[in-house]
Amino acid sequence: MEIEFKTPPKEVENEIKEFSEFLDDLIPAKKLDKNVLICTWNIRIFGGLTMDWEASDEQSPKRDCHSLLCIVEIIKRFDIIAVQEVRGNIKALRETMQLLGPDWSFLMTDVTAGSKGNDERLAFIFDNRKVKLSGLACEIVIPDDVLEKNKAIQSDALQRQFARTPYGVSFQVAGNTFVLLTLHVLFGTKSPDRIAEIQAIADWISKWAKELNSWSHSLITLGDFNVVKNGDPTYEAFVSSGLYVPDDLQEIDRTIFKKTYSFYDQIAWFEDNICLKYTKGGIVDFRNKVLKNRNYSLSQLSYRISDHFPLWAEFLTR
Repeated sequence: MEIEFKTPPKEVENEIKEFSEFLDDLIPAKKLDKNVLICTWNIRIFGGLTMDWEASDEQSPKRDCHSLLCIVEIIKRFDIIAVQEVRGNIKALRETMQLLGPDWSFLMTDVTAGSKGNDERLAFIFDNRKVKLSGLACEIVIPDDVLEKNKAIQSDALQRQFARTPYGVSFQVAGNTFVLLTLHVLFGTKSPDRIAEIQAIADWISKWAKELNSWSHSLITLGDFNVVKNGDPTYEAFVSSGLYVPDDLQEIDRTIFKKTYSFYDQIAWFEDNICLKYTKGGIVDFRNKVLKNRNYSLSQLSYRISDHFPLWAEFLTR
């Protein structure tokens, strides 16, 4: 079936228009040389795409063209989006970039081999009209001295942790240079399994932030850290080296499942190492706003849009 994204069915067109108005009220407008809107989003199994407006029960994947239009409507509201769970198959990402148009670019890691990597990549999508690359793109390996410092880490812990290697890219907006570091921490079998690894990551991020500061560059870390909640040992490990999470990003769910509080996704920085001024942030709760006429369960919705909400922050650039 040939799909023309520019001429969706009337029902889809009307829903996207209504959703766009909802987003207008929720998310600040992008202002050239005045602000930068940064988002992190774990988009569940962001890989293949069914090229129909509605995937049938027999089709796989369940993410279809209607679903992708909803995802793109969110993405285009921001200047830089860190995306976790991009898969080896980048069909959905390629179609996303086509929909965003020539003013947008992306960078991504390769897939890490092995079952622990889960066929995942990390990616940044950004708006070239406002955001410029500043030269750095790197995947992160924790040095031996950090491992030796933290004796609680088992010898193979960070091999497991970095099945999905953290990814750092430097950007420049309105003369401000900053590095965004994104990662997707391995969930493991229980939350205590993650504490030592998160601690080592926090220690290393703190050291790197000081080095960047000597070049007048700031560091913002964002992604899915699988932090349980504020006050939990996973959170205490995350903020142990000074990472700051603003108050308005504390008491909001990160995932769509209504009965399970979640604090997994984070946007954080060091207050003494930030060239931007934070104003506000939040999530995009797309439940009951998209695919409304299909009566999907939350689980079904998660495979079409995501099980995580986009988490965003607005910063002033001057």
